Amino acid sequence: MGLFDIFKLKPRVLPVELTPQNFSASVKNSPVPVLIDFYSTTCLPCRQMAKTVTKFATDFQGRVRVGAFNVEQDKDGKIVIPYKVRAVPTLIIFVKGEPVETFTGLTGYLKLQEALEKIESKKK
Repeated sequence: MGLFDIFKLKPRVLPVELTPQNFSASVKNSPVPVLIDFYSTTCLPCRQMAKTVTKFATDFQGRVRVGAFNVEQDKDGKIVIPYKVRAVPTLIIFVKGEPVETFTGLTGYLKLQEALEKIESKKK
């Protein structure tokens, strides 16, 4: 490893865009925790939250899967109603398909990191 290798930036990992069709499979079949960002395209705090979620996805690649779900595409509420998404942004962490942590509103990076570490410590 060369002297300047430490300055190389990690490639950004973007959340996977989820739809009502692929939502369940994406959440249930994951061997690692899944963080889903429920958002709306008209929500300004959601845009700000997306930056935090992208940084989280990049920094914890391999330890967590990150997805984004646009609530506007869930007209009949098949996804948002069972998970009690009443406001955006809402972030939910799933383990083995079950929601274990929910955050409503702008949520800090460190809060997400703490939640992931708590989940990982329970596995050990």
